[in-house]
Amino acid sequence: MKSRSLSIRARILILLLAPLLPLLGIWFFSTNESFGSALDLLDSRTTADDAGVPANVVVEAIQAERKLSMVHLGKTPPPVLVAQRQKTDEAIAYFQRVSSSARLREAATPLTMQHLGRLNEVLDRINVTRTGIDEGRYTRVQTMANFNEIIDRAYAMYSSIGGVNDQELARQASTIIALTEARDMLKREDALVTGMLVAGVTTIPEIVEMVQAIGLNRYLLANATRNLPAQDQAAYQELVSGVPYQNLRSMEERLIAQTSPRLPLPIDATWWQATFEEVDRQLFELGDVATQRTIAAATTTAIGVLLRLAVAGGLGLIVIIILITISIRIARTLIRRITEVRLRALDLAHNSLPQVVVRLRQGEKVEVPPIPEPEADELGQLSNAFEAVHHTAVESAVQEAALRTGLNQVFLNIGRRSQTLVHRQLSLLETMERRVTDPSELEEIYRVDHLAVRMRRYAEDLVILAGAVPGRGWRYPVPLSDVLRSAMSEVEDYTRVSVVSVPEVSLAGRAVSDVIHLIAELLENATTFSPKDTQVKLVGQVLPNGFAVEIEDRGVGMPSQDLAEANERLANPPDFDPARSSRLGLFVVARLAARHGVKVSLQPSIYGGITAVALLPNEIVVKRVNEMPALTASSAAATIIDAEPMLEDTQGMMAIAATPLPPRRERQIAAGVEGLPVRSRQANLVPQLREAPTPVAPLPEVTPARPAEDTRSLLSALQAGVSRGRQAAANQNEEEGQ
Repeated sequence: MKSRSLSIRARILILLLAPLLPLLGIWFFSTNESFGSALDLLDSRTTADDAGVPANVVVEAIQAERKLSMVHLGKTPPPVLVAQRQKTDEAIAYFQRVSSSARLREAATPLTMQHLGRLNEVLDRINVTRTGIDEGRYTRVQTMANFNEIIDRAYAMYSSIGGVNDQELARQASTIIALTEARDMLKREDALVTGMLVAGVTTIPEIVEMVQAIGLNRYLLANATRNLPAQDQAAYQELVSGVPYQNLRSMEERLIAQTSPRLPLPIDATWWQATFEEVDRQLFELGDVATQRTIAAATTTAIGVLLRLAVAGGLGLIVIIILITISIRIARTLIRRITEVRLRALDLAHNSLPQVVVRLRQGEKVEVPPIPEPEADELGQLSNAFEAVHHTAVESAVQEAALRTGLNQVFLNIGRRSQTLVHRQLSLLETMERRVTDPSELEEIYRVDHLAVRMRRYAEDLVILAGAVPGRGWRYPVPLSDVLRSAMSEVEDYTRVSVVSVPEVSLAGRAVSDVIHLIAELLENATTFSPKDTQVKLVGQVLPNGFAVEIEDRGVGMPSQDLAEANERLANPPDFDPARSSRLGLFVVARLAARHGVKVSLQPSIYGGITAVALLPNEIVVKRVNEMPALTASSAAATIIDAEPMLEDTQGMMAIAATPLPPRRERQIAAGVEGLPVRSRQANLVPQLREAPTPVAPLPEVTPARPAEDTRSLLSALQAGVSRGRQAAANQNEEEGQ
């Protein structure tokens, strides 16, 4: 899976650079090894200059102070010891300043820096040793041990500097360090013997320390000179065969033979001091010559390595650069060609084809592009293949658009035919309503009439799905109370809908049909997905930005994810998908809302169901109802309207009068007829033709059954009102060209 995630650019670069990478690796490895050796030599030189030389000054100062301290142990420091201590402090200060420089930290190895830290630790404790010496708390052996610890730490640091890759240089550096340690061991012997000579007596620990120093001096000197070059070996043989060295060995033999404590040493102090100084000078000259020769050899070797690498490494680098340049030029050509094909494919996928689809949905005519001439190379053939795919995709999209247009036309034809049949059915029902006078038969006819009204709404659904506009329309604004009642009349369980607080506002005539349909779909959804024994509340409210219709049910509700998807479809109506026909009403509501700028949203109800809110914009809401023609009488106050059964009354959907109307007869309820639509007699007559109100006697506690004559009279009046309303709507539709 990881290889598939690589881009073509990366694959080509890997393919072209694969042969170069091993070559580059070999060149880099050899160069790094050689340069590493040379740089190690140069770093060793830097470390020796910045750490070794200052440390050697400190060691010589410590050696001198050690000898004076052995002589004046337990006494007040004489001026010569005080002066030597001052020199030692100056050497330590210089060493610590140089050893903390950034140059040394970059050149020194981690091991060397570790030994430098340990050396600085013991140097910081030198004042404690001096105080103990002055106060007489240390013996000669303890004093020697304290100073020897500092010198041993310095020699350990010397050994870490000598870690170079060149074996000959490493051997020479080890020899120099061994000579230096042998010389220090001789100085330890001198300091101890001088202190014992001044004291005049010896102790067993001092004798043991002296014998060990003599033995270590002889061992280190013999071991160090074994690896000296020929010229230095000759100088060493001359040194050991000389009179001073032989005299020193003779006095050492006598000191070793003196094993009894509390006795003076069997040598002369002046003779010992003169002999020691001469031998020490000769050893120093031998070590200094070897050191200078080793430093010169290291520098020459490092320079030679750098020169050889500058020639060999430079030529190798030039060859590699040439090969990389050629590879990059080839890679750029391939990548450019592939990038052009890729960009063309992306343009087809993200720009050309989507634009073709949008143009086809808008009904524009799209020409199918021709297939280009084939090219010779593989990349050209690949580009031609994409163009062929583009041609096929556009051709398929054009055919699909034609098929979609045909399906929409089929939906539209079916919807129009269904509307025609429903209108004919309603006309037949109207004829039957005029002819029938029996209350029971009239009730059944009104039930069929109600079903026909619902069938008309379903037929309009097909028209809306086809992208057309239903045929119903109104010229004048219609009171929203009548709009809501008409929407209720298109719902099966309209008796469960309770209308609350509908203000005196009207709806623009152009939006009446669609708003009725929209509210009816929402009411249908609320009554369908809520228990039969619950009420569906319908509330209207005037807002600064329009009129809000709120429909609240007490059903099972919707999952949050489904609710979010539904609100998204209501806000952004998608294209009709036959595979999602279960949400047909939601699609119709979204189409109708988008047509008039109505904002519809669904949200959870506190009762567990769904609250649907439809916000009608001010563009289709008419708030000054008193200027509109009033064809019905109604109360101006906003009251709770019971959801009584009613049929679609087209003529009745006009403005509610804002001023008091002439008196009319009170509504009479037909007893014993469940669900029968109720009409107010003479409600559709002009005020001049209405009769004066007849006083109504108070009803008794138990209302008797209505006589058959009264019931027949009520239904006849209702039939006449429905007929007048439908005739008025038909006349209005003819005037508007519906």
